[in-house]
Amino acid sequence: MRRFLPLALIACLLALPVRAHEGHDDEAPVASNALPRLQAESELFELVGVLQPGGLMLLYLDRWADNAPADGAITVTIEGQEVAAERLGVGLFSLRHPRLARPGSIDLIFSVSAGEEMDLLTGTLEAPAPAEHAEEAHGWLDALREAPVLLIGGLALLLGGLALGRLSAPRPLPPMVEDEAPRKAAPLAVGLLMLLAASPALAQTGVAEPPRRMEDGTVFLPKPSQRLLAIRTQATATAEAFATLQMPGGIVPDPNASGRVQPSQTGRLEGGERGLPTLGQRVERGQVLAYVTPSYTAAERGTLTQNAAELDAQIAILQARATRLLSLRGSVSEREIQEAQAELAGARQRRAAIQPALSGREALVAPVSGSVSVVRAALGQLVDNQMAVFEIVDPARLWVEALAFERTSLDNIAGASATLPDGRALELEFTGRGLARRQQAVPLNFRVIAPPADVDVGSPVVVLLRVRRNLSGIILPADAVVRSAEGPPVVFEHTSAERFAPRPVRVQPLDGARVVVTEGVNPGARIVVQGAGLIAQVR
Repeated sequence: MRRFLPLALIACLLALPVRAHEGHDDEAPVASNALPRLQAESELFELVGVLQPGGLMLLYLDRWADNAPADGAITVTIEGQEVAAERLGVGLFSLRHPRLARPGSIDLIFSVSAGEEMDLLTGTLEAPAPAEHAEEAHGWLDALREAPVLLIGGLALLLGGLALGRLSAPRPLPPMVEDEAPRKAAPLAVGLLMLLAASPALAQTGVAEPPRRMEDGTVFLPKPSQRLLAIRTQATATAEAFATLQMPGGIVPDPNASGRVQPSQTGRLEGGERGLPTLGQRVERGQVLAYVTPSYTAAERGTLTQNAAELDAQIAILQARATRLLSLRGSVSEREIQEAQAELAGARQRRAAIQPALSGREALVAPVSGSVSVVRAALGQLVDNQMAVFEIVDPARLWVEALAFERTSLDNIAGASATLPDGRALELEFTGRGLARRQQAVPLNFRVIAPPADVDVGSPVVVLLRVRRNLSGIILPADAVVRSAEGPPVVFEHTSAERFAPRPVRVQPLDGARVVVTEGVNPGARIVVQGAGLIAQVR
């Protein structure tokens, strides 16, 4: 029977109504409204004060324009008394005063100094009344008085449990086992009671202030979260900019600083003095990269040998004739002597021309200075005059080739830039355009100004061509524009110290790092330029 007693008590407890604390109902409290706070701002600073339990207030001081923490000092005037706030970190202060622990409306004056800048801020804090502990202490008695029907039901369950235990047949057990049963039932009852006590309806949970999206679509982002995410803003202003055209393109080598190394005849490849060059190796103009030994068939080699023998015989005859005419100078004309010498020199030149084909080799030299970008070589490989064995590119001299599908604005080019796949921007200089269409587009060439060392030839880029057509709007960094859950682009406006509102916008790219907002943002608004993607993820 004793084993049913804890269960009956638990059933009775479960039957009692649960009385929530003041400010609680069946739903969880709103975390963002749990702590009282005040906000104050001026043209220089923005201050947020959050009242913690126990009369401690945390002060967050930021600069109004960019939302960066402002380091300095704060003196607070409370009911005519000046109190210096304790500095806890950059832009973070704490304030203790007995008046903050009492409920009611509190007018505060903040004297802020940060470097050479000083300002006065005012705000009003509504301190809440403390919880009524007496009502919490007598909650069970009030529940008993307010719910007699449930009390009677609980007592009925208790009596039913006792009757069921009495009617059940007792089972003889050893004394040790009999004493152990209550000990097993007691932890079960205690665990259930602890589970009930841990319920939010019975015990007040700790107050937290996580970021969350409000019902009106704005995002509540407390100051600690803003510091953690490094949220930065920019005060907007209308400006004039050139219109921009966007087109695909790619990185190509400068034709005056790149080249291909090809043999002039078919042969077998041999290494140079230092072997074959490797990818990325720096070479200088005129440097020997490899050799090509000519390879012939037996018939071709026999023909070359025969021609060499005939030329050797002809050279011997012409040498003897020229020597004889020189010995008869004065008896023969100078014209005959010069003709004999010219014939001898021509024969020697023809013999020297076929000598490399018999036993010599052709040197493959670098046409320009740069880095080896392509290697299609192996020792002993047969190559011909149609094969580019090496390709050399100067990484400091690169071009961009783009395809323009709109020809109407190409006569008023004001500048250009390109965006790499990783988001980096390249400044370009227009060099020329083609007169023949390619893929129904006009090819354009640009020189890359100061290209990065790790840019690869053939990398795709997006070229932004600025034309001389004025465009009025608000210039923002490209990171300020994010995609909303519905798809259209939005920016986040810093409407108050801890509120950010999404604003649908219409944008046009300006260069690789900036955009022009033509609609959706008013001048003077504070727009998030750093961390907008993180705010968009708050749900």
